[in-house]
Amino acid sequence: MRHVFGGLMLALTLFCAPAALAETRDDGAARLALANKFVSLMQGEELGAALGQMTSMMMPAELEGMSEDEAAKFRAVMGEVTARMMPRMFEAMAPIYADIFTLEELQALVDFYQSDVGRSMVTKSYQAAPRLAEAVQAIMPEIMAEMGNVLCDEFECTAEQRRELKAAMSQAVGR
Repeated sequence: MRHVFGGLMLALTLFCAPAALAETRDDGAARLALANKFVSLMQGEELGAALGQMTSMMMPAELEGMSEDEAAKFRAVMGEVTARMMPRMFEAMAPIYADIFTLEELQALVDFYQSDVGRSMVTKSYQAAPRLAEAVQAIMPEIMAEMGNVLCDEFECTAEQRRELKAAMSQAVGR
């Protein structure tokens, strides 16, 4: 009896599989369309300005030794290039979201980002981004120092290796 039931389940599974596969394929275009809409809604109008600010804050080591004029030009170029590359980055994100999220999940995301609360969240996220980047940058030297200590403890560094790693970690965070 168990074999009959197992055979019946296998037959039903094989019978229903093409329909389930077709259903999955059928909503792929709809998922991609919603994913594109979601990505578009996430961008917000403040994206370029926020990214420009964050990019310039993350480059202190590169600005060392530059005049104020050179540093300003460097920041401007970094902000401009970042802003130009963002559409390509977002374009690459949509198919990934479409592949991972269900149609219902994507619709819920779109609905949220189209709502007043969702739009407010996007705006405020971009307003918060430079401050968040500043906070991360402030604790990064401590994180890198701790990472170096743990690595050296784990790999049993010599005193010289520990000094070299500490110097490299300090240089990485612009100190």
